[in-house]
Amino acid sequence: MTLTLRWASGMWRPAATLVLMAGLTASVWPLTEVSAQGELPATAAAAPEATVLFQSLDLDREGTQWQLTEELLARVGLPDALDLWEEAILEEGAAAGDFTEADLDALLGGEMAIVVTPQAVERAAAKFASRHERDAAPDAADATPLAQSRNPGQGVAAILVPGDPDAAWSYVEGQFADLAAELDVELEEGMYGEAELLAIARGDRAATPATDSDDPMAEWMDGFDLHSRGSLVAGRAGDYIIVGPHQADVTGIVDVVDGTVGSLADSDEAQAVAAELPTDALSFTYVDGQAIIDALGPELAAMLQSQAPQMPQEAWGGRFGFAISADGPGFRFDTISILSPDVIPDEMLVENDPAVAAAAGRAPAGTFAFQAGRLPETAYASAPYLLAQAVNDAVSGVEQADGHAMMNVPTPEEMEEEIATASATLGFDLAADLFDLLGYEFIAFSSFPSINFDSFGIDAVAAVSTTDPDALAETAVKIAALIDRSGAGVDVSTRTVAGDTVYVVTGPEMEGAPAVEFGVIEDQAVISLGGGIEDLTTEPAASLAQDPQIQTVMGLLPGEYYQVGYLDIGQAIDSIVMLMGVMGGMDMAESAATPVATASGPENIRALGAVAFQEDDMTGASAILYIAEP
Repeated sequence: MTLTLRWASGMWRPAATLVLMAGLTASVWPLTEVSAQGELPATAAAAPEATVLFQSLDLDREGTQWQLTEELLARVGLPDALDLWEEAILEEGAAAGDFTEADLDALLGGEMAIVVTPQAVERAAAKFASRHERDAAPDAADATPLAQSRNPGQGVAAILVPGDPDAAWSYVEGQFADLAAELDVELEEGMYGEAELLAIARGDRAATPATDSDDPMAEWMDGFDLHSRGSLVAGRAGDYIIVGPHQADVTGIVDVVDGTVGSLADSDEAQAVAAELPTDALSFTYVDGQAIIDALGPELAAMLQSQAPQMPQEAWGGRFGFAISADGPGFRFDTISILSPDVIPDEMLVENDPAVAAAAGRAPAGTFAFQAGRLPETAYASAPYLLAQAVNDAVSGVEQADGHAMMNVPTPEEMEEEIATASATLGFDLAADLFDLLGYEFIAFSSFPSINFDSFGIDAVAAVSTTDPDALAETAVKIAALIDRSGAGVDVSTRTVAGDTVYVVTGPEMEGAPAVEFGVIEDQAVISLGGGIEDLTTEPAASLAQDPQIQTVMGLLPGEYYQVGYLDIGQAIDSIVMLMGVMGGMDMAESAATPVATASGPENIRALGAVAFQEDDMTGASAILYIAEP
């Protein structure tokens, strides 16, 4: 049975198509488009102003985003992907006998959103802290969902603005009636102001359908307690259709639509985030970090902060936005973070650096993966403790327990003790002799790996600046000695590069694989594979910066940034397509040998480029999956 049919035959069947829009749309398009967001999505007008997580999905098949998506899919050899997706849904609906093309047309054409309020976070925090399945639940003796005036709800709801509200509501009514009959319970109908409500009480009066453990949606729905004293409620308020696990979840949205409760669309914070993201997007997500921290409570918030003690709690409390969109050159991913005004910018922000743009000139032409830029000053805050844990676990042979590890967050004194124990084992102080000596400028790049039957080849290097090269070089000596006496069956030798000592790790187990090298060269700590160090220290005859493709990709992204990344995906795809052609006797092998865009096929997926930037009290990142035109 397919995922869609499992949904349709399960407890969430009355809202199957609504959830399907969220689940399948996200899986079909893991990407979105870019242009300044003039306003929040339409469904934001129905979300409470206190919403902590809001995600909207564009369901307008005739809209710009779907049309661009179809063009991009055709460019990679999937011209009929959306039509086939629709046909599959209709075939499954026909087999189930409860979903037609008219139903799909009614439900699509607009927008859908998932709304999470502070109440959901509070309930999750209480459940986590107490290790109970639920902190609070409706009493089984309560008559019906509509009579549960004290029901606190779950704090989660789905909102749909359908293409045809009347036809869409008729479909929901039919689904609710069918489910009530299947469960042999009464379908309860009522009003809340001007809104129509439908409710199905579950609890002990309804048999619990079997849960398919292979269905991730079913597992997710289990968290709503629909199998035990739960319910399913739908409401219609104007052009909005709302579905939630309890009456309070639905009526809370109705109050917003009626104007008795403020909406997210009126939130200055949400508007500020939306203004920095594309206007048209397949998916838009807004997260109120400060509201989540407040809902978690001081104890859990302190646990989170203990994982990064040098990072102020305000840093967790910004407002965040994420948009996925389709654009002419490919699929875009854009994120924005507006920090709390209480945060000191110098502690959290990394200034854009024009020098980062020139870093690609240090990588040779043909580089497969490249990244360079600056790190925030808090980059190594937790590194000594985390590495100390790994070292101590390896020595003791006892692995850290999973599960409720966060419930046993160490005190600063315990963290210091852990670091001291590992430092004694290693023979140097993890903080003072290693991480405290690292700077914040870095560069890393790699060739595409070559693999044959008896060897693996790659040239890769990563380098980071250091505040005291001589002191860090002494630490490198100790690390080399530690590896040499570890009994791991490897040999450690040395060679000189630019007057500095580089340690070379080889061994019988590494035969056919490139040597691992590390050391301090001039003012950088370096680790490499194969000829990576030579690539770093030798000016290339032709550099990555001169490649027309990276110039094209970077021209599609913001021009000022502090980090940059580039992945020449075309090298991997060309190799895969050629291999498929050779193995399958296909004619694709000859065309794949030359990395140029074809009329239609995966070879047109050429690169992924990304930058991270900051402006005033705002940080952001922008990436594009570049799909070349034929």
